[in-house]
Amino acid sequence: MSTIKRVNAAHQNFFGRCKDPKAKKKGSPKFKRSVRSVTWNLRKHKLKTGERVRQNPIRGTGARLNRLKVPKLGEVKIRQHRPLIGDPKEVTLKKTARGWYCFIVCEVPDTLRCVPKSACGVDVGTHDFLTTSDGETTPNPRFYRTAERKLAKLQRVLSRRQRGSNRWYKARVALAKQSDIVACQRLDFIAKTAYSLFHHKGFDAVVAEKLKPSNMIKNRYLAKSISDAAWGMFFDWCDWVAKRDRKHFHQVPSHQTSQTCSQCCQKSKVKLGLAQRVFHCPSCGLKLDRDHNAALNILHRAACALRGEVWDTILYETRNPLLQQACWG
Repeated sequence: MSTIKRVNAAHQNFFGRCKDPKAKKKGSPKFKRSVRSVTWNLRKHKLKTGERVRQNPIRGTGARLNRLKVPKLGEVKIRQHRPLIGDPKEVTLKKTARGWYCFIVCEVPDTLRCVPKSACGVDVGTHDFLTTSDGETTPNPRFYRTAERKLAKLQRVLSRRQRGSNRWYKARVALAKQSDIVACQRLDFIAKTAYSLFHHKGFDAVVAEKLKPSNMIKNRYLAKSISDAAWGMFFDWCDWVAKRDRKHFHQVPSHQTSQTCSQCCQKSKVKLGLAQRVFHCPSCGLKLDRDHNAALNILHRAACALRGEVWDTILYETRNPLLQQACWG
């Protein structure tokens, strides 16, 4: 069933791209020989009480390794890092350069979100990965930049090998493992950063910009840095953590957040370049880090609608202290 769904989705996307006049490449579905992932659905069964539930695919053994029931293969040893929450629906086995991973999709009941009592605006960038409206910064780790020389060396080794030989396969596996290490480092950093905003720092609501990284990487001078930062992945993790823990995460338009004063709401007459890290307002004399100023603007832009709606207000509407007090209090 899962295979049929993936094939149907691939063909539907292909026909959708054929109808789209803006699509440059149609991208017809291709047959993949190597097995990268296997997915199967879990069926429901009746209990003696008449309730229909799905069977837990993992059998606990009380030891270090549990057992995963795989169709037509039997039980496979698995290292389970946390218990399942909810009713399991689908299991996916995925093959990576460093081994096999298991993903279990569970159905959980909808829960009401908490009443927000504290919020912060965040501004992402390439200089500092994250700057909050409180002025705290998170350095950009630049995982790809750090491992770029090693990846280039492994790529050169692979290019010198004869394609299809044993040494070529070994070089390809070594390159894939190093690339997977960089991806796992980035994912771990983003997951911990998103979790710390809601739990370690204690914010009930987080507001970020509504960016389109796919359009921003068209700039050839910043494409590598933007791709290495993975802002889209960070926003997805913030949204997922907020839904799981009954918090709030919203995105607001990013128009002129770095070019507008967060105190008097006057737009800078001279456009600030990326090299200028300090925002200086000639009207009120405010002198502040440009990322901190942008984070305050993001928070103020969303201050009038912290009740779960789509936040699309403009800056001068949020400068009224009575409205802010009514929204946050």
